[in-house]
Amino acid sequence: MSAEPLLRVENLRTVFRTSGGEVAAVDGVSLEVPRGRTLGIVGESGCGKSVLSLSIMRLLAHPGRIASGRVLLEGRDLAALSAAEMRAVRGRDIAMIFQEPMTSLNPVHRVGFQIAEAIRAHEPRASAAELRERGIAALKRVRIPSPERRFDEYPHQLSGGMRQRVMIAMALACSPKLLIADEPTTALDVTVQAQILDLLRELQAETGMSIILITHDLGVVAEMADEVAVMYAGRVVERAPAAALFEDPQHPYALGLLGSIPRLDEERERLLAIAGAVPPPFALPKGCRFHPRCPFAEEACRAEAPLLREVVPGHAVACRRAPVEQSLAA
Repeated sequence: MSAEPLLRVENLRTVFRTSGGEVAAVDGVSLEVPRGRTLGIVGESGCGKSVLSLSIMRLLAHPGRIASGRVLLEGRDLAALSAAEMRAVRGRDIAMIFQEPMTSLNPVHRVGFQIAEAIRAHEPRASAAELRERGIAALKRVRIPSPERRFDEYPHQLSGGMRQRVMIAMALACSPKLLIADEPTTALDVTVQAQILDLLRELQAETGMSIILITHDLGVVAEMADEVAVMYAGRVVERAPAAALFEDPQHPYALGLLGSIPRLDEERERLLAIAGAVPPPFALPKGCRFHPRCPFAEEACRAEAPLLREVVPGHAVACRRAPVEQSLAA
């Protein structure tokens, strides 16, 4: 494995224009994704996870834009590419699985046409026969039974798990180096969820691709990720190897997230609940953005925003109290 990461995001800031001025949904995020590894990005809804993924893909809808920072894929800054240059990168070098396959797939086109379309975008000279052959091969690759028949079916004729497999087939049709999976198991039952996660692991082992896994489900992260970035209110508040984060979380927000999950190896009278909600980007508190919800907050937390700093090699935390007391998780 090369020491140089496949993807490096440097101080990325994504803003949206509103009637009250520009607000930042992603505010100074930096992270790395090594080759062949999986980075999990976790946090509650509204923390900026999906906006971060859309920023990396350059799929932000107006009035959103990247205000500053760099997104380096093998050293090439995607944020500086023209629209035409970025279209050549999507699908071929970097691909994305969106949250809801029923709304991501076009209901009026057969699934085979949609897979072939993804290939045709990068190989316009491919014949119809070749596109069909490769589309059926893509469906086989994601373990869809009777792929020749499914190739000619519409999305509504498939189950939720099969539609998600079609989305994975489309994303991997041109063998990208990086796959972004945004809530890939949302709305799937636990059995199908396990099958999708197993499939992603198998395909990663076969192809050597890197994965960014965006989710609010820490169980999925524990099963899939090599490293985890915890986001809160548009910023990364903790970044660590997955085993280190689950064994010894340092930020109070990460402690709260982990404490809210039932565990079979522990007896608790009740689970933790984090008070309040994620603040909207246009009404962020001064100082540490988590301080209104933090049981450890002090006056200094209200006055100054903490920087993300390493507390041990490879484990970075944005909290002035880090390493924090472990009583919250007790």
